[in-house]
Amino acid sequence: MKGYSVYSQIQQLKEQGFRKDAVARNLGINWRTVNRYWDMTVDEYEASLSGFCQVQLLDEYRDTIIRWLSEYPTLSATQVSDWLKEHYSASFSDRTVCRYVKSLREEYDLRKSPNPRSYEAVPELPMGQQIQVEFGEKWLRNVDGGRIKVYPVI
Repeated sequence: MKGYSVYSQIQQLKEQGFRKDAVARNLGINWRTVNRYWDMTVDEYEASLSGFCQVQLLDEYRDTIIRWLSEYPTLSATQVSDWLKEHYSASFSDRTVCRYVKSLREEYDLRKSPNPRSYEAVPELPMGQQIQVEFGEKWLRNVDGGRIKVYPVI
């Protein structure tokens, strides 16, 4: 549900004689939102707000997720989702967990610190202790003149 400022802007533009599609374009919102608030009175708007209480699915795990995010600042939302599945057998959509983690990070100022990768040269090892493997495919002719695909390891 949009805030009171959007509702009041829609009503002001309506009073100025704008059409619904012009109001939607002017405010940069969907025309369905304009249509919902177009004929709504202030009392109806306030009544719709009083009945609006969103219960989030992950509120049961809120304290645990906050603790994880504060202990491990590089933790991603996907990892939180995996941990919930492992520790609590709770199965939620990854997108749901991502949105919830994002809201918690904003609410509690738990910024995700970058996890820089360190790239460095591998020290030289003696002959025979290290190998580089590259996979590929090659078409060869067999003795009958047909073709056969082989997968060499180079």
